Amino acid sequence: MRGEGDAEARRAAAWKAAMACIELLRARFGVQRAVLFGSLAGQSPWHERSDIDIAVEGLAPERYVEALRACWDLLPEGIALHRVSLENVPPHWRSRILEENRMPEDPLDALSQEIELELANLERLIRSLEIFWSRLSGEPDEFAMRSIGSLLHDFYSGVERIFERIAVRVDKDLPVGPHWPTYLLQRMMNPWGTIRPAVMDQGLAARLADYLRFRHLFRHTYGFELEWRS
Repeated sequence: MRGEGDAEARRAAAWKAAMACIELLRARFGVQRAVLFGSLAGQSPWHERSDIDIAVEGLAPERYVEALRACWDLLPEGIALHRVSLENVPPHWRSRILEENRMPEDPLDALSQEIELELANLERLIRSLEIFWSRLSGEPDEFAMRSIGSLLHDFYSGVERIFERIAVRVDKDLPVGPHWPTYLLQRMMNPWGTIRPAVMDQGLAARLADYLRFRHLFRHTYGFELEWRS
């Protein structure tokens, strides 16, 4: 991870941009509510890959892209914006965003709650896949494969977010570099010094590595190039 000075400078730049985005959304796009949440709001530790998380209520759907572009113009280099709609998020996520159930101060208790939230998101993805699968008849066409691929992509991303939270809250270290997703997965199958035991065994890590490879493929290929193998 970078030095503390770099991290604080990056966070200060992100905070300034977030406040500018919120003001823009209220003044120019008339949103009823714009709420900063996530690591920048102090709900979790700020780290190397933290971005700006803003939840919005009352943004007209036809102005979504225009608002997103306007906010992008305010972002510092290397900091992304994650915008969610309060009208559409699951109840457990909305409750956390609005801090109706505050995150515990104890790091391990907070980690446990974060993992529970991510597991709830993964269960929702699995239900979506089961429903999609039950409606599928015969071999999936291009559009069905794109949908299945998107669900599998999101599934591993959710698993990876759990690993990231463990690395940040427990290991106090997050892998960096172009191959950090692989390093993070490999780390989770080994103890981290005397701080924690292995999160999973090598068998589970090998199965998850297949999802990681698929996600990489899904991100770097055209949807029409996907092939179905039974």
